[in-house]
Amino acid sequence: MLLAAATALLLATVGMLPDVIPTHFGAGGVPDGWMTRSGYTKFMLAFTVGLPLLVAGAVGLLPRVAPRAVNVPNRDHWLAPARRTETLAFLARHACLLGCMIVLMVAGVHLLILRASAARPPRLDEGLFLWMLAGFAAAFVLWLVAIFTRFPRVRH
Repeated sequence: MLLAAATALLLATVGMLPDVIPTHFGAGGVPDGWMTRSGYTKFMLAFTVGLPLLVAGAVGLLPRVAPRAVNVPNRDHWLAPARRTETLAFLARHACLLGCMIVLMVAGVHLLILRASAARPPRLDEGLFLWMLAGFAAAFVLWLVAIFTRFPRVRH
């Protein structure tokens, strides 16, 4: 639902952007890179839909198709038949959570670009961007902590 909402937000608001959109910002939030609205729309759709699905799919499906590629402490213990179903379900849930975090970050970036484009001259709110980035980083650290807490090292 979050993926659909973010996609709808992007498609509903992209028409509010100018024909040429500031998409990269330097010091002081001053734009130093631009894209056409069409290019921006395709780029943001790829990041709004494609990136979260790719990441969540890799994290959620990789353990099912290539268990040797899973990087958790004591992988063989956690993927043993007695624990496999529960472990895979946990990883799938956390893969979806990571995908949701990415969707929220990309949607936030879009809203900041929308806001920056409306300003004259265009300017990115660096403070808001840094808070958003810090929030994403904190959520990602908590996500990692949850993974490593769930899969402690097991002594044999």
